[in-house]
Amino acid sequence: MNLKEKTVIITGGAKGIGKAIALELLKEKCRVIILDIDKIEGRKLQNDLNDMIKFININISKEEQVKKACDYIINKYKKIDILINNAAKQTENEFFKMSVKEFREIIDTNLVGTFICSSIFGKFMKSGSKIINMLSEHYNKPRKNKYHYDASKAGIAMLTQEMALELADKGITVNGISYGACNTPMNSNWIDNEDIVNSTLKKIPLKWIAEPEEIARFTAVILKEFSDYATGSIFNIDGGRSLS
Repeated sequence: MNLKEKTVIITGGAKGIGKAIALELLKEKCRVIILDIDKIEGRKLQNDLNDMIKFININISKEEQVKKACDYIINKYKKIDILINNAAKQTENEFFKMSVKEFREIIDTNLVGTFICSSIFGKFMKSGSKIINMLSEHYNKPRKNKYHYDASKAGIAMLTQEMALELADKGITVNGISYGACNTPMNSNWIDNEDIVNSTLKKIPLKWIAEPEEIARFTAVILKEFSDYATGSIFNIDGGRSLS
């Protein structure tokens, strides 16, 4: 796929991996729109880039907000070529201490938000368009105290495959990217903890923690080189963690 002048929507694009993907796709001459709940970081990014990207401040788990954003995008850009469902939230809590509210907040943002954006924006995507859902190595690797986040990513993995089946008739491909340990704001609670980092590195055959730019470059390559015929696939970029 030639990415030049493609209209790209990236959820959770104000920081972390979403921001890195936005910057990478700007290099490919894409028209980039980022959706994010973080008003401060979103506006800062837009200002720093002299309005080369468009920032829309919304909560993707709110259907009406997404519909309003979609109306604006279609009126302004006339088309949607690529949707990258990247927005995610993560908390940590013991099973019996977690409230239903906390559990639902993670599921609503990560899983339901992916569904809402895909169903609303997908209606305006034509044959040859692409949807990428960002996963995590933990969509199929259980661990303690983050079961709500991991369950949401497992749900997105299945949603990716079922969307691929559903949207194939429209010529829209749907794939997932499962990334491993990455130096992002979401992981700021442990990335500076030497003991946790060393424990994490022991599980990664390549023995390093990725930077967001590595995930972003991988995403761009998938869009350009592999996602015309691939659909329903989960591409791993995890330093070999899925092997251990």
